Amino acid sequence: MNTTLQRLLPLAAIVALAACGQGTDTTDAGGEGDADAVAEDTVYTGSITVYQGIERDSAELCAVVAESYPPQCAGLPVTGWDWEAVDHEEASGVRWGTFVVTGTFDGKAFTVTEDPLTMDEIDLADHPELQYAEPEIGDPAEDLGAAELEAFGTELTEEFPSLVFGSYPDEANGVLVTDVLLVSPELEAYAAEHFPEDAVAFAPVLRPVEE
Repeated sequence: MNTTLQRLLPLAAIVALAACGQGTDTTDAGGEGDADAVAEDTVYTGSITVYQGIERDSAELCAVVAESYPPQCAGLPVTGWDWEAVDHEEASGVRWGTFVVTGTFDGKAFTVTEDPLTMDEIDLADHPELQYAEPEIGDPAEDLGAAELEAFGTELTEEFPSLVFGSYPDEANGVLVTDVLLVSPELEAYAAEHFPEDAVAFAPVLRPVEE
């Protein structure tokens, strides 16, 4: 099956995932990191699919959704979301749409702090902060091969299942490029503690709002 990952595009990224189902538990945003590392006052923004299955108590942020109708996904829980306040699609009790969202992350859920915008309400050309940006590549402290980098990606996905949604080894630079919903303090601290310096480069969908 063909797959696509959403990288801050105005359309939802729809991919076929054999193991993806609406019943996946996503209440744990991942990581046994230090709770004190969570900066709850950091405000993130970006363009992403918001989804709610019929058995879910809340909406979720999804960078990857299954190619079905209605779509399926398992993402990061969202608090403060009001489907009645936004235009969205709905089928068989499932609701979804692509929006510009702004809010905070407490280590478990994303809380919206501003009214979301639909993609037809903005001109992406006027909002470079919403467009995909290549991650900054540093100078890794160690020479690492593809197998070692892929192992880092597996570990990050297992530790932070609701934040990490893809990765690949950039062998030319010796780093693991990791696609994430957002770079939380826990995620950043975990990478710094468990992997060589600059061995992981994060490519987030939601980025901190610049003051």
